[in-house]
Amino acid sequence: MIMKNSSFTPNLIFLSLAKLFSSFSGYLYDIGIVTYLYSETQSVMVVGGFFVSQLLPACIILLSGYIIDQYDRKKLIIISNLLKLLLFFIIIWNHNIWIIYIVTFLFNFIFEFEGNTFQSMLMDVFQSNQLLKVSSTINVLDSASMIIAPVTASVLTVSFSFRANLIFASICITFAAIFYHLLNVKKNIIKEQKKTIKGWNGYFYIFKNKNIARMILFWNIFMLCIGITSPLEISMIEETLGMSSTYYGIGNSVEGIGMLVASVFILGLIKKLYPGTIIALGLFCSSLSYLIIGLSGNIFIYFIGAAFVGITSTCCPLGFKTEIQLNIDPIIMGRAFTTARFTVILSRIAGSALTGLALRVINIRFIYFIVFGILAVSSFIYLKWTRTVKMES
Repeated sequence: MIMKNSSFTPNLIFLSLAKLFSSFSGYLYDIGIVTYLYSETQSVMVVGGFFVSQLLPACIILLSGYIIDQYDRKKLIIISNLLKLLLFFIIIWNHNIWIIYIVTFLFNFIFEFEGNTFQSMLMDVFQSNQLLKVSSTINVLDSASMIIAPVTASVLTVSFSFRANLIFASICITFAAIFYHLLNVKKNIIKEQKKTIKGWNGYFYIFKNKNIARMILFWNIFMLCIGITSPLEISMIEETLGMSSTYYGIGNSVEGIGMLVASVFILGLIKKLYPGTIIALGLFCSSLSYLIIGLSGNIFIYFIGAAFVGITSTCCPLGFKTEIQLNIDPIIMGRAFTTARFTVILSRIAGSALTGLALRVINIRFIYFIVFGILAVSSFIYLKWTRTVKMES
């Protein structure tokens, strides 16, 4: 059901603030833990293990789509945030590496579930022609979070310890749950609608849409490349450029600036842009970012590449998610997002797993150049395909 226009502004405010605090807590956790693991072990493999434990929930997240389509999504999101709060307390109490891996696995399973529920809920709160505007507005605040949170995390880690990150993250999670509670969300799916596409039929139904299936393929290519490069960042900064690991957090802040610039750009041209065009732009910026990072001889050139990573971090997810929301039946929206995430996260896991092996035989810069080539070709193919679809329609 669609909310009345009078509910648009307060719902957008509460939703944006909830997402802001939730994202802030995630950045504090990730940066604090990655810095801690690398400082304790000096091992890219251990950091890679952290990223793999982040991504493994994809193996079971697929099954949660049916739950998202059946139950009150607002309550599901609030429960998810309370469970994340509990996990933060566990890792503050015990920060053994294997405990970190286990907690990270559980945290990211909940995070994935919450994210898919969030995206599915948007279609039930806002009209379809408002989705790109809503998502861009949320991205602007999320970008601000990415600028502030990494710097905050770095300062807390250097001045105190990574536990300080987790305490602040716990506070943010609490605020997020409160703002989600304040949302005015009606019943998202009518019972009669739920009966039309049951269980596994909803998952198979998604791939009958050839455009969505093709879009998910490109999303997988994008996430494979993200998986390859994510574990390389801190090693590139410390070992290749010879800088302190503190710059890892600053690099994330620079990415946040890129996200902010892209979000404002998209919001300003909202009536002139199509999701497919945004995706092609994101893929191209992604390829350019890794070319710059691969060529970087100092931290400042690296930061330029990081800014382009931020641009693509806005464009690609925004475009892919909006395409799903506009082209999939709302009654299977939860299953659509969990299916897409299931495939793309598996691709990211594969990329992260390959990185540790590739570093044994390939120079780190050459890995960045390979990723550049894959994404550059993908961007031009996707743009050509998007134009063909527009002409046919």
